[in-house]
Amino acid sequence: MRHTSAAVMLIGVSPPLALALDAWVRAQITEPLDMTSAASVSEALADLRSRRVDLVLVDEAAARHELRAIHEASPATAIVGVGMNPDKAAQLRMLRQGAHETICLLPSKDLDQQQALERALARVNGRADILIQTAPQSSAAAAPPRLIHDLNNLLTSINGFADLLLNQLPPDHPSRMGAEQIRLSGKRATALLKAQSPGSSSLPPSSSPVAPSIASNAA
Repeated sequence: MRHTSAAVMLIGVSPPLALALDAWVRAQITEPLDMTSAASVSEALADLRSRRVDLVLVDEAAARHELRAIHEASPATAIVGVGMNPDKAAQLRMLRQGAHETICLLPSKDLDQQQALERALARVNGRADILIQTAPQSSAAAAPPRLIHDLNNLLTSINGFADLLLNQLPPDHPSRMGAEQIRLSGKRATALLKAQSPGSSSLPPSSSPVAPSIASNAA
């Protein structure tokens, strides 16, 4: 079944970058596409309250402001922070402010960008079907199921303890950024591992003894 039109909003994007993002978005999302822009988060909120917007792309400067207002105004809108360079500190700031995912435009791989969009859409509104599906790349062999299971157990502990540590650290603690980087890397590794799981949409259940109590507190 063909999806209805996809609505995308750019927030805080300068005109030169907006032209580049327009072409990039049209290469990622199927038509029909309704794309609008807003100068700031506050300007975007009224529009977000009045209509459905599937995806918001917000640049690094605009993402320094509280993005959780978008969560409240439009809970079914996926928020993706956009950066031009692979700046980990900037990515973490955008995630702290409320972005669901972040992408780097240069340098980056098209598959990485599409997977970030897919994760954000699937998590928030289930509209990952609006993305253009690229032909799967051939691989030499899928990872063995037992290896996937064992790695999943390890990542469950890494992600769980990272969440537990973040819950104990105040926002201004000097170690917080390092803990957030561990959680970010762990969750991305989990997503990559899930993509390698043969014939299954979910990973095997973890046997880690700490997973049940910690995972329930994960963001």
